[in-house]
Amino acid sequence: MKTVIAFSIFIVLSALVNAQTGNGGSITVAIKNEKHNAIENATVALIKSKDSTLIKLDITNDKGIAEFELVPFGSYFIKATLVNHVAGYSAPINVSPGNKKEVTILLNQKTAEMREVVIAAKKPFIQKLSDRIVVNVDNSIINTGSSAMDVLERSPGVNIDQNDVISLRGKQGVIIMIDGKTTPMSGTDLANYLRGLPSDAIDRIDIITNPSAKYDAAGNSGIIDIHMKKDQRLGANGSITAGYGQGVYPKSNAGMYFNYRNKKVNVFGNYNYAYRKGLNHLILDRNFYTHGVFDGEDKKDNYTTFPLNFHVARLGADFFMDKKTIIGFVVNSNFVNYHNFNTNNSTVIDNQKNPSYTFQTHENSTSGNNNTVGNINFKHTFDSTGKELTADIDYGVYHSNALTNNSTDYYNLDGTKMQPSYILLGNQKGKLTLKTTKADYVNPFKNGAKLEAGFKTSDVSSDNDAKFFDASNGTPQNDTTKTNHFLYEEFNNAGYVNFSKEYKKFNVQLGLRGEQTILKTHQEKGDIHFDSSYFQLFPSAFFNYKINKDQTLGVSVSRRIDRPNYGLLNPFLFLIDVSTYNTGNTGLLPQFTWSYELNYTVNNFNFALSYSRTKDVMNIAIAKFKDVFPNSHFADSNITVEIPVNLESSDYVGLSVSAPVHLTSWWNMINNADFYYNHFRGNLGGSALNKGAPAANVKTNNNFTFKKGWTAELNVNFNSGGRDGYMVARPQWALSPGVQKTILNNKGTLRFNVTDVFWTNLPKAVITYPGKYIERWHAFRESRVGTVTFTYRFGKSTVQGARRRTTGSEEERQRAGN
Repeated sequence: MKTVIAFSIFIVLSALVNAQTGNGGSITVAIKNEKHNAIENATVALIKSKDSTLIKLDITNDKGIAEFELVPFGSYFIKATLVNHVAGYSAPINVSPGNKKEVTILLNQKTAEMREVVIAAKKPFIQKLSDRIVVNVDNSIINTGSSAMDVLERSPGVNIDQNDVISLRGKQGVIIMIDGKTTPMSGTDLANYLRGLPSDAIDRIDIITNPSAKYDAAGNSGIIDIHMKKDQRLGANGSITAGYGQGVYPKSNAGMYFNYRNKKVNVFGNYNYAYRKGLNHLILDRNFYTHGVFDGEDKKDNYTTFPLNFHVARLGADFFMDKKTIIGFVVNSNFVNYHNFNTNNSTVIDNQKNPSYTFQTHENSTSGNNNTVGNINFKHTFDSTGKELTADIDYGVYHSNALTNNSTDYYNLDGTKMQPSYILLGNQKGKLTLKTTKADYVNPFKNGAKLEAGFKTSDVSSDNDAKFFDASNGTPQNDTTKTNHFLYEEFNNAGYVNFSKEYKKFNVQLGLRGEQTILKTHQEKGDIHFDSSYFQLFPSAFFNYKINKDQTLGVSVSRRIDRPNYGLLNPFLFLIDVSTYNTGNTGLLPQFTWSYELNYTVNNFNFALSYSRTKDVMNIAIAKFKDVFPNSHFADSNITVEIPVNLESSDYVGLSVSAPVHLTSWWNMINNADFYYNHFRGNLGGSALNKGAPAANVKTNNNFTFKKGWTAELNVNFNSGGRDGYMVARPQWALSPGVQKTILNNKGTLRFNVTDVFWTNLPKAVITYPGKYIERWHAFRESRVGTVTFTYRFGKSTVQGARRRTTGSEEERQRAGN
C-alpha cells in the first residue's frame, strides 16, 4: 500500500507537469552600455517582487535582448549582471492579462567599489547548468539537519551502496571534493567523514559528469564537489546554527561561520560539530556450492551502532597585494572519534539443510582520525581580459588509529558452549603524508578564443601498521597470520593544455592531459616489494551549438583513469567475524574509461545521452576465501572474503533528463531522472560474468511558497536497483516533506523536516557466483529522521566573501586511505 501511495503521488505530480500550460504575460529586456550600445551575453534574472524568488534566467543575444514568455501574472523586477560591470535593476513590473512589457537597463563598467545593495534572489534547490548539476543545499528544507552523506543520497543521479560506495548515474569511481580539494579519505573513513559533516555547513554541491582536461584525469563517472558556506559581503558578518534530529537514535549539530573583509585583507573561518548515533542492521543469507551442488549455508543477523563525534574547522585569509595580485592561505582540519558496537548472530547449516551450530561475535572498537591540510595560494591577474596565473602548494598529514576487541563464542543447538571463546585484539595505526604543487595559466584572446595550460606534481606516502593478538588463552599472543606493516609511496607528474573558442552560434573546447605515475610498495610480511610506472594521455573535446535562444546541442568525449584508493591496496587481513574477512589487493590495477555524451537543452529542459566503456573495472567482490586465495591456510569452505578485484570490462548506456517546471506562482517542481544499462564482463575464481541489467533513478523536488515567510518542500525518490558486477540491487524509494519559517526580521530561520517518512529507502541485493556462492542481504538504516534546526544570521549583509579556489591535491586527497 505504501508503494502504491508513493507511486500515485509521483504520477499525479508528473501529470501536473505535463498538463501545465496556463496563460501569462511576456517581458522583453534590452541591455545596453553607457553609450546605449547592445550588450551580448549579459545574465538577466526575472525576480518576484514579493519574496525575491528567482523565477527564470536568460542570456542576452547579439542584439542585447532577453525574453521571458508565459510569465505568471504578478509583480516582478529584473536584475542584469555582466563581468566587470555594476549590476543593473529595473523598476517593479506588473504583469497582467493581455499586456507585453518592454524594459531597458543600462549597465555601467565598474569604476569604484559598489555601494551596498540588498537583494535576496533565492536559488532553486537543483539547477542544471551547461556543464554540471548544482544542488543548492542551503535552499533545501529537506536537507536541513542532515549530514553530507544524506544530502548526496538525495542528489540527482547519486546512489550509495551497502559498503558506502558512492556511484553517479550507476557508475562507481566518483571523485569527492571539498571546495575543489579532494577529500583525503576513502572507504569507511570517507563515509564517517560525510556522515559527520552537517548539511548546514554546506552551501552547494556541484555534480560534473564529464570534466575537462583541466581537472585530474581521475574519476570515470565524474566529480562531486561539495562547497562549504562562505559569506559574500563587505565588513564583518556570520551565522550560527543549531539542530536536533531523532531517528531510532538521537543526532545533533551546531556550527558558526565568520567573515571579515576590507580593501587589504579577507579573513574567514568556520567551526562545526556534529554528534550522530547511527545503526546498520544487516541480514545475510549465504549459500555455498561445489560445482553447483549445495554444501552449506550461513544465516547472519548483524546489528551495529556507531556513536560519532565530528569536529571540522577551517581558517584562512586572502591578502590583496594590489588590484591584480592576491596571496592567501587556508588550513582545514577535521577530528573524528567514533565507537563501534557490533553483535553478530550466525547459524551454520550443513549440506542437508539442517542447523549444525551457532556462533555469536561481539566487537567493541574505538577509532579516531585527525587530519590537517595547509594550502598556500597565489593569483595574479595580468589585465582586464581575464589573463591570469594561479599557483598552489599543499601539505597534509592524516593520522588514524583504532583499538578493537573481537570475541566469538560457539554454541551447540541446545545452547551449551562448544569450545573456548576466540578473542582477537587489534591495534592499528596509519599515517599518510601528501605534498603537491600545481600552477595554471589562462590566456584569453580578442577573438573569443582562450588557452589554458598547467602542470602538477605530487608525492604521497602511506605508512600502515597493524598488530593483532590472539587473547583466547588469557595472554595475548602475536597473530602472525594478520599482523602486518605496509609502506606505500606514489609520485605523479601531470601537464595539460586546453584550447577553447567562442563563435556566434557555437563554441568548441579541445584538451590534452598527460600523467606519469611512479609507485613503490613494501609489505614487511614476506618482505614483498612492488615497483611500477606508467605514462598515459587523456584527451577531451567539447562542442556546443546554439540552435536558437531556447535550444542548445552539445557533444563531449573524454578519456579518464581511476587509480585505486590507497586503502584498497593495503593487504592487511581484517576480521569481521570468524567466517568473514576483509582485505586489500596490492595487485589492483587502475581502470581506464572512454566517455561520450550528447546533450540537448530546450526551454530549461535538459536531455543527456551517454555511453562509456571501462577496462579493468575495479569492483568489490565477496567470494569464498579459497576461490580468491587457493593456497591459503583457511580450508573451511564457509569462510568468505571481501576484496577489491579487476573485472575485464563494463559498458554503460544512459539517458538523463532534467525538467524544472514553474507550475504556479507558489509551486515550483524540479524533476530529474536517470535511465541506464550496465553490462559487466569478468571472471573470479572460475565464476564467469557476462551480464547486464537496466536501472532507473527518478527524483522529484517540489517547493511551495506561502504567505508570511512560510515555505515547504516535498521530495520523492525512486531507485529501481541495477547490476554492479556480480551484485544485483533491488528497488527502494522514499518520500520526505519539510516546512520552513523565517523569523526575527528575516535574520532567523526555523526548519522542520522528516526524511523517508515510510522508512522504505532501505537497500537489499543478491550476489551470485554461478555454481559457487549466492548471498541475499538487506539492511535497515536510519533513513527516517525528524529534524528541527534554527539558524541566525548576524552582521552586515553585503560583504563579499572569500574567493573560491581549488588546490593542488584534489586526486591525492580523494584516494588517501587510513
